[in-house]
Amino acid sequence: MTLHAPFDAVTEPCAAEGAQPRRMERRYAQRVDLNVGVGFRSDSNFYTGFTQDISEGGLFVATHMLQPLGSEITLTFALPTGPEISVRGVVRWQRDPHEYNALTPPGMGVQFQDLSGEDLERIRQFVALREPLFFEA
Repeated sequence: MTLHAPFDAVTEPCAAEGAQPRRMERRYAQRVDLNVGVGFRSDSNFYTGFTQDISEGGLFVATHMLQPLGSEITLTFALPTGPEISVRGVVRWQRDPHEYNALTPPGMGVQFQDLSGEDLERIRQFVALREPLFFEA
């Protein structure tokens, strides 16, 4: 099963000169906190980072080792409720370390690709037991 479009986020320019761009959220999947170590590898390198949040469509990896947009990487992480998950992903957006303050770590949003049905169900169950990060108004 391949999931598409839960991680679409676009940058909207700001009117004020020098102001940070605002990201417009267009996710359909609920995100929840998840703070665990995550390994990710590209074609030639292995890196580590930490997750900050997860949904059934993907996760945020807090890291200074940003991969280019559109890059395919392999993620390895474990939910607190079970064994390790290894899944391919595509980098959909980045938070540059020079453009954000200390309260928002640099990193990248990664959309899952070809997530197995079993791993998808484990993530759905984990998300269902947690409070969402954002609430719809």
